[in-house]
Amino acid sequence: MSFQSIVCFCCIALSATFTLGQENTSPKQSSESLTGTWHCQFDSPFGLQTYHLHIAINDAGDATAHAEVDTRDEVRKVEFVDVKVDNDSLSFAEVRQFGDREFRIEYSGERKGKDLAITRSFGERGGQESLATRELPKPPPKEDPAPVVEVKIDCLIKDAFKDSFLVGMAGDLPSRYSEEELKLAAEHFAAITPENCMKPERVHPAEDRWDFERTDALVQWAEKNDMTIHGHTLVWHAQTPNWFFEGRDPETVKRRMQQHIETLVGRYKGKLQSWDVVNEAINDGGNSETAKTENLRNSNWLQTLGPEFLTLAFKFARQADPDAVLYYNDYNIESGPKHASSMVLLERLLADGAPIDAVGIQGHWRSGRVPFEDIEKAITDYASLRLKVSITELDVTIRGESGGQFGRRRFRNSAPPTVDDLYAQADDYARLFAIFKKHEDVIERVTFWGLNDRRTWRRGQHPLLFDGNNNVKPAYASIVALADSDDDAAKRAPEPPKNVRIEDGGQGDYSAIVTEAPTLAGMTIYRPEDLSAFAGEKKLPVLLWGNGACANTTEEHKNFLNEIASHGFIILGIGPLDQLQQRGETSRQRTNSPQLVAALDWIIAQDADENSIYCGKIDTTKVAAMGMSCGGLQAIEISDDPRVTTTVVCNSGVLPSRSPMAAMPNLTKEDLKKFHGPVLYIMGGPSDIAYKNAMDDFSRVDHVPIVMTNLDVGHGGTYRQPHGGEYSSVALAWLNWQLKDDKASAKMFVGDDSQLKRDPDWTIDTKNLEQ
Repeated sequence: MSFQSIVCFCCIALSATFTLGQENTSPKQSSESLTGTWHCQFDSPFGLQTYHLHIAINDAGDATAHAEVDTRDEVRKVEFVDVKVDNDSLSFAEVRQFGDREFRIEYSGERKGKDLAITRSFGERGGQESLATRELPKPPPKEDPAPVVEVKIDCLIKDAFKDSFLVGMAGDLPSRYSEEELKLAAEHFAAITPENCMKPERVHPAEDRWDFERTDALVQWAEKNDMTIHGHTLVWHAQTPNWFFEGRDPETVKRRMQQHIETLVGRYKGKLQSWDVVNEAINDGGNSETAKTENLRNSNWLQTLGPEFLTLAFKFARQADPDAVLYYNDYNIESGPKHASSMVLLERLLADGAPIDAVGIQGHWRSGRVPFEDIEKAITDYASLRLKVSITELDVTIRGESGGQFGRRRFRNSAPPTVDDLYAQADDYARLFAIFKKHEDVIERVTFWGLNDRRTWRRGQHPLLFDGNNNVKPAYASIVALADSDDDAAKRAPEPPKNVRIEDGGQGDYSAIVTEAPTLAGMTIYRPEDLSAFAGEKKLPVLLWGNGACANTTEEHKNFLNEIASHGFIILGIGPLDQLQQRGETSRQRTNSPQLVAALDWIIAQDADENSIYCGKIDTTKVAAMGMSCGGLQAIEISDDPRVTTTVVCNSGVLPSRSPMAAMPNLTKEDLKKFHGPVLYIMGGPSDIAYKNAMDDFSRVDHVPIVMTNLDVGHGGTYRQPHGGEYSSVALAWLNWQLKDDKASAKMFVGDDSQLKRDPDWTIDTKNLEQ
């Protein structure tokens, strides 16, 4: 999808403005003052580029211009054409050739005082300003090879998901990659997609000419490193030479398509696992009317062969390699009218007998704007057609626009990401992989579109798992934390889980223990010790708990949680059991809300597993999302999960703007709309640092029942007090009411004569509340 050959050009040849400084500062200058050498720099997605621009004007007034362009990897020479100078104005053009296609960049300039403002344009794309001077620019500061955040991993991503799906990367390896990069790719990834070298323009530039040098090298390198290979791409509207369509005769074009597919696929038959047969055939955007149609792009393929070109391509590919998995691949097909059109198209292809096996959702998303719900729905929609799904070109950018094959993208600066940026990106990646893992029966492969933040078409946007110096980013750690990849441990007979007793098991009817499970890594379980009482109609409701400061331990809240468990609840709290009694370095590791969702998936599966001690004992229809401070935000973040019955937010509230703390979930007040069940806030009064945020939340929520309670104890609550203090009685009353349908417990909250109304230490406000 990425135009690596064209993008490198287009991203430096988008519309741009730069200024030529002048030595002569007199008000009126002749065009001769433009002559000589000027230097300017552009910060492109592919790194800093220095232009050395030379302008010459002869006695007849004819002008010439050329330049050397220094980039990180090479020096490119440019000869400008159509150079014209007329006193205060300047214009020239650059022509570049890619395959059999020609691109023209127009430059025009107008003097402004001692400077000359020059605009260069490529189509309608955005721009950048730079100042050209007579002096050589200072060399850019050396890039600090140290990571912004030190990250340690104890599991490779390809191993973490080896029993679920392949994890791959894209690149035209091994050519022009360093030994360090090649080692990185082979070590961490199980699959490879050629980024450009198998596209028609590169591999088949003329009807009678093929270039297999780089494709053969990639296949040989991948086989040497035991990597699965996915072919990209056979039929596409872009990066396809015009010779395919010369004459516009349908039969000739069909023959050329067939011969291209037969030759390329046939050459690597048995070596490549799968192919993107047709790429990006659907128009962008759309509306309610186009959503009812295939809304095909008006490409040369469509113009010459009609909609049948897709069916033909798949049939030719199947004939060339009967065992290859055949994909339709596209971007933005997970959302809106384009998704609807993709379903119309796929249903038609299947009805026409096209041998399509799978759909590739490209996955070019931006941190903070990832359409998680749409993505999951798209996966299930495609699965309903009995098609497999892969995420084929995954990147989650930190800044700048994302999505689309090319789009109108302005230049991005090369400033390093902040710690906040990195952790917000890590959260998004974790949520994505939680979805992929949930649908592992459908997902075949997840491929990152590039190797690192230098080897990406989104350079400058920091979209991948490794930074430009091959350092692991927090996103990598957040992803592998979701997977239990210890295969050796799984093969060993599991050791009995450790059990810890807190405050003699609590004051409830069911003496509680704190424990863990080998298949639920990184979570602590609070539950009744004796599970025999829970069967039939009497089952354990589920409480998902996130900790204050997003800490990786429930230590601060153990008295409180243990007390609730002793009243007949099972609590899945973030953090390993070994951090419960004495906090160590592990407790400071960052946590995220997808861990709560993964824990819910786990307990639901345990309830259905005949070999589990929890089989038939869990009320999977009664679930509370709950947490304190940062953990309260995590609870809000997962409240749109339809399995969540109620949300309990403790000493927390959505901030009016992005938190300066990297650990905090990146929520806005719009996320309050995620509530779809009753909500309880348990706060520490005006001295609670989250008080104003919580009260603002309360004022905004009108669509669900909501209760705001306050005890003037500050942000720390009463969790550490014996049996969780007064917070426990309020939380238990709510949970008994909402999850056990205990009407008597509602008296704590409902009516002008509620227990909390009568308690002088508490205040309570309610909306939409009925018993």
